[in-house]
Amino acid sequence: MCPAASFIVLSGKAVSSPEPDLSETSRILLRKAEEDATAVREFAANPEIGDSIIGFHAQQAVEKWLKAVTAASGVRHSTIHDIDRLIEIVEATGIEVTLDRDRLAVLTQYAVPFRYDELLDAESLEREVLVALVDEVAMWVADQTRAGGG
Repeated sequence: MCPAASFIVLSGKAVSSPEPDLSETSRILLRKAEEDATAVREFAANPEIGDSIIGFHAQQAVEKWLKAVTAASGVRHSTIHDIDRLIEIVEATGIEVTLDRDRLAVLTQYAVPFRYDELLDAESLEREVLVALVDEVAMWVADQTRAGGG
């Protein structure tokens, strides 16, 4: 790879861009993900805070953690919010994602639709289960970024 540029393929298009400091990007994403995870943990016990807010912060934490793993692996990507797609990108780097992909993919609905649409038939979040899932992802990401030197 040319040291001045990196190349990635997203949606079938190769993109060239100046080489970013991906290790710094990874550290920032890890920190920001932990902030969202803290919000999930703190908000979960408060019945005054709506499920859409908690779901949004859970989605954001997972999204940022997955992006941190890819950045630590030297991969740049655009503003993807789809958790399933981000897992595919992580796996494309050769990292095995041992997390429950189906449970994580459900969080994608909180990225945008639940913030702006009133969905009357939406099921209530199982908040304790969601906190446990967020904590599971946090531990998996810590293992991956330690192993990858991120």
